[in-house]
Amino acid sequence: MKGQGESQCGRNREGQVNGVCVWDSAYTLVQNVRSNFHVVDLESSSSFPIILPRHTSLVQLKWASTDIFSQTPFKHASWHQVQELTLEHHCDDGWSNLSNNSLHGLHHLRVLRSRACISSLEAGVFLNTPEIETLDLSNNNHLLIGHVSKAIRSVLPNLKYLDISRIHRFLYELPVLGGEFTEFIRRKDLEVLNVSETNVVSLDRNFNYSSIHVLNISKNSMQWIPRGSVANMFLNLREIDISYSFFPMLNSLTRGSKLVFDSFCICPAMVSQLRYINAHDLILPFPLEVINGVCNASCELLPLEYIDISRSNIRWFNFSWNVVLFNLTIFRASQNSLEYISPKFLMSMPNLRELRLDRNNLSTMQYLSDFEDIFLKKEALEYLDISWNSFSFLPWKLFVSVPYLKELYLQGNRILYFHVETRYLYSLRVLDLSENGLTLISSEVLKNLDTITKLGNASCSNNSYTLNATYTETISISREHTILVVNLYGNMLDCSCENIAFLTWMTESKINFNGKSGYKCGQGFFIQEPDKDGIDNLVYYCNLQRNLPLIIVPNIIGCLLIMCVVLIKLYIYKRAQVGERRRKYVNDYLDLENERIICKDKRYPAFLSFCSVDDDVAKTYFYPTLKTVLKHYFGDKEVLATGETMFSPGKLIFSEIKECFSRCDVILFIVTLDFTESEWCRIEMDQADLQRKPTIYLVENTVLEQQPMHPCLKKLTSHTRANWKRERKKCTITPNWDTIAQQVLDFAAAAKRETGY
Repeated sequence: MKGQGESQCGRNREGQVNGVCVWDSAYTLVQNVRSNFHVVDLESSSSFPIILPRHTSLVQLKWASTDIFSQTPFKHASWHQVQELTLEHHCDDGWSNLSNNSLHGLHHLRVLRSRACISSLEAGVFLNTPEIETLDLSNNNHLLIGHVSKAIRSVLPNLKYLDISRIHRFLYELPVLGGEFTEFIRRKDLEVLNVSETNVVSLDRNFNYSSIHVLNISKNSMQWIPRGSVANMFLNLREIDISYSFFPMLNSLTRGSKLVFDSFCICPAMVSQLRYINAHDLILPFPLEVINGVCNASCELLPLEYIDISRSNIRWFNFSWNVVLFNLTIFRASQNSLEYISPKFLMSMPNLRELRLDRNNLSTMQYLSDFEDIFLKKEALEYLDISWNSFSFLPWKLFVSVPYLKELYLQGNRILYFHVETRYLYSLRVLDLSENGLTLISSEVLKNLDTITKLGNASCSNNSYTLNATYTETISISREHTILVVNLYGNMLDCSCENIAFLTWMTESKINFNGKSGYKCGQGFFIQEPDKDGIDNLVYYCNLQRNLPLIIVPNIIGCLLIMCVVLIKLYIYKRAQVGERRRKYVNDYLDLENERIICKDKRYPAFLSFCSVDDDVAKTYFYPTLKTVLKHYFGDKEVLATGETMFSPGKLIFSEIKECFSRCDVILFIVTLDFTESEWCRIEMDQADLQRKPTIYLVENTVLEQQPMHPCLKKLTSHTRANWKRERKKCTITPNWDTIAQQVLDFAAAAKRETGY
């Protein structure tokens, strides 16, 4: 055996030397259970009994084989000092070795996770160990409960802690807690009883559990719960754990799907010592609604400090009990189906420090008037979690009554715009708004959050405030300097110019933004990530966009004014030129006194000749267009004639052509393929040449393309001409009509000077 000596043993507060020895199946060191205790390595030991180092008080044997018990390792004086013995993963029925005098000082015995060979306990196994206070027989699937009862029935007067959890044969021997256990559970000094995962289905209503302080009946299938006066069996109960329990017979305590609280009223003195209730993960047959009940018994203040009813499928808390839980500091109701919690219910917990209501359906309360009062008179609250409740908005005054709140979790809701009163959250250290779809935080909240970070070690007080005319108080707060942590991860922030104040605040504020590198902007924005470089670029872009109208609009107005002046001057110049030409022609052609025609017969500046086949294009396009343009140059007079307006009926056509041409100054021909094939059209062309009239030919483009060698076209080479072509609804001519009109004006003025008309 290899020992490391007494000098390395730790000392307790009383100055006594203590040691810890831990062996596994090969007698090798497994772990140092307490770092300040002595550890002995027995790897090379082959002699029995095992001799412990001096002052060794804690021994742990893991994977002990049969050899250890057959060699009677406890028969040595060194084992007298052992106070705590743990046997784990062993396989031996030699429990009689415990009855020798060497272990009479044992106080704590743990026999854990034994294999199938541990199936019984001898009746006198604990005969010489009367000082045992803690007996842990958990995780022994094949241990018979009846044998345990016989072994400890009257030989352990000091037993205070009994753990028989996870012994699955319990179901077949002892479905009701009591019965065979009556003899040792009835001991007044038994304080802790753990029967979790043992398939207990009910409590013995005829049995008194008044000595028990801590009761763990979790992970069972309870079919009966004590209620009314029967519950006085737990007069001294301080902690109870019924978590992970299945209640198939809960209908006997309910009215429909509503659990009426007077069914197991816990307010009277029968549970006056209760401090901790752990009832999370209850398996209920339907969503539970806890509604208002009446406790008629006289009520004392309960010392409850802890309640956990998470994951229990509870739907409503709509009741108020006639008790104030001054000592309750932790209330957890996470992952239920909560749709409503009465504000009066929470008001019965004035000193609550931790409140967890996450992963429920409390969004149905956001439209109710009393939701704003749900945290009323919660000055001591430090931790609040209402995450994953599908809130789309929060009332403005929801947090005005929680000035000492340090951690506020609003993760996983649907809050797009965060606008609540945060002026009174002087002690806030953590604000979690992650995964909300949040796009914007109001300017009031930003200002208040900056103020919170600047408080430091200052002592601050605020004026009295009133909420719904029900509460008025002046609060004085002193807080240690801490940096506020804000979590906005998982939100698609609004990175537009309208939200530039919020984005700039993120970069300039001294607040610690958790996971800031993972923040993202929504789709379609100028930047993708709201980091410092991106926000600087956005600020530049927004300033440019805001100042651009101030730069462009005056320039545009100036350019328009200059263009207007130029166009006006150009128009005046054009009008002056046209007027000059008009006056020159009028002096030659009209009588200036009465604006009458000089010659006796009426004359026209121009005559339009065309083939009767082309009557449609001539009347719909050429005649109205040319007449309008010529009026612009010749004034509001008859300026254009055709055969229909000048031919006199009953006279010879040839003489009429001669007469019409003689009364017109300029002749215009619309030359098409049909015009070139018409005999009368050739006569009109010859008559114009005979009278030496200025002639302008308006030639269609198809004439030159299809009949370039036509004899009629030879005259075109010696006269002015213009080309035109047909389109869908109009015709285009080259050059434009203004040029043709100016040419007509020049020809007409020259003809007047030559003829004297």
